Amino acid sequence: MSGVSLSRVRLFPMLIGCAAVALTMRAVDIYTGVELLGAPVQAAQETEQNDNQPQEDQKPAAEQAEPAPQMPKIVGLRANEEEKLLTQLRQRRLELEQREKQLELQEQLLSSTEQRIEKKITQLELLEKSIKEQLRIYDERENEKLKAIVDVYEKMKPKDAAPRFEQLSLQTQVDLVTRMKAPKVAALMGKMTAAKASRLTTELATRAAPPDISDLQPLNQ
Repeated sequence: MSGVSLSRVRLFPMLIGCAAVALTMRAVDIYTGVELLGAPVQAAQETEQNDNQPQEDQKPAAEQAEPAPQMPKIVGLRANEEEKLLTQLRQRRLELEQREKQLELQEQLLSSTEQRIEKKITQLELLEKSIKEQLRIYDERENEKLKAIVDVYEKMKPKDAAPRFEQLSLQTQVDLVTRMKAPKVAALMGKMTAAKASRLTTELATRAAPPDISDLQPLNQ
């Protein structure tokens, strides 16, 4: 009987220790559960506080200041080398713009010069046409005068006409003879001195001959 009592006395402290451990674990579980239950409530309170803040702090994304544009970075270059290269490119662009302006100015000058040349050519063509018309009128009047003189010499007797005819220039003699009838020319030259008649004959023969090859000009000139 005393042995059984002794065994119970020894087991009693062990039971008390196990109960203490179980109570401790139970207390820990209860504390953890309370924290987990409080976490959603705290999160809800923080959300509510954020929603209650003034709307001025929440600006639309479109109203926010846009960041200033930055120059694209050139891969493989340091900052100073990149800045130097960009400066050279800007300088080259300015040079090209200046060159373009110069070319436009030259084009305008060429266009203006071309217009002046065309205007001058038109004026020269009109002047040429006027000169040709004046020459035609002069030739007609000259022919009329020469025809009148030819009529006078043809009506004169050869012995009377020859001395007067010899006093004319060689060019005038040729102009008159070429317009006179052949019998009248023969009778007139028969009364002229041999030297004057020979000179006139030589001039007429020279003008009647075809031009020399050296006097001819190419057709493309």
